[in-house]
Amino acid sequence: MIKFCISLLSSLMILLVSQAVVAGDEYALGAGDMIRIQVFQNPELTTEARVSETGEITFPLLGSVNVGGVGIGQAERKIAQGLVQGGLVQKPQVNIVLLQVRGNQVAVLGLVNRPGRYVIETFDTRLSEMLATAGGVVASAGNGKAILTGVRDGKPIRNEIDLADLFLYQGKVTDPLVVRGDVVYIVPGNQVSILGEVNRPGRYPLENASMRFTDALAMAGGINPSGGDSAVVEGTRNGEHFYKKIDLLSIFMDQDQAMNLDIAAGDSIYIHRAPMFYIYGEVQRPGAYRVERNMTVMQALAQGGGPTPRGTQRGIKLHRKNASGAVEKLSPELDAVIQAGDVLYVKESLF
Repeated sequence: MIKFCISLLSSLMILLVSQAVVAGDEYALGAGDMIRIQVFQNPELTTEARVSETGEITFPLLGSVNVGGVGIGQAERKIAQGLVQGGLVQKPQVNIVLLQVRGNQVAVLGLVNRPGRYVIETFDTRLSEMLATAGGVVASAGNGKAILTGVRDGKPIRNEIDLADLFLYQGKVTDPLVVRGDVVYIVPGNQVSILGEVNRPGRYPLENASMRFTDALAMAGGINPSGGDSAVVEGTRNGEHFYKKIDLLSIFMDQDQAMNLDIAAGDSIYIHRAPMFYIYGEVQRPGAYRVERNMTVMQALAQGGGPTPRGTQRGIKLHRKNASGAVEKLSPELDAVIQAGDVLYVKESLF
């Protein structure tokens, strides 16, 4: 039954193409089309060929012949001319029959579930139908746009269609016809980029015209353990560049709503990495750790689980870069404050 339906659909497509040719709109061969070529009184030259992506077919005695983008009649004359020039057939009568229409395709790309090239099944196919064929628009597209590019009356066109208008109003003005060779690209609408130390960095659609900073962070899964106490919001406000530093502690600890500003479409949020210090040597859990405010050497050692039985607090060395960039080796007090980039090394005790 499925094979019968496919065969019937192919027959209908060929019939429609034939009707278009009769009406004067000669069908131009395209990549994927299957044709049968016959030369009168030369049955040995009968060939079935598929038009390649470069528009070429292979024909006996002639080799590669480019028929892509030309009408069937012009392709017949092109093959006949090659046979005459090669001295192969004196007065060839070439006939081309279109067996399968595969060149009648539209590329659907971007934020759809199944991007790819799809055959136009009828000559009145609209944009919304092509998007449905491609599995529909993905959720992350938000209230984005469809950019339709192609050629009409020999001139290139580029139309931007609002997806909300396309699916809500379904008017013919907002749901244009697509033709062979068109490219449909779905781009995101009102989105915000959330990058840096968050659990799910990426681009996210704004549910409303704007949202609060903390709501945007929630969409990205919140700040990960490596996140610091500051962030940056960058975008455009009233046509001018906008840049704002955010103190995260003011928002989450002091509930400072003035710092929890509104995020607009096109904004970029970047969560900085927390300043880190490092512990090596005879400690339980050597590695990198986040520097907390006013953290002391004693508290830093606790982050690493404390010294091992072979370690000693008397053997602690602090490696720190000075203003000139040189590394100094210090013997710190336990109440000394840790700085970003510090390296604590716990030496092995001999006794």
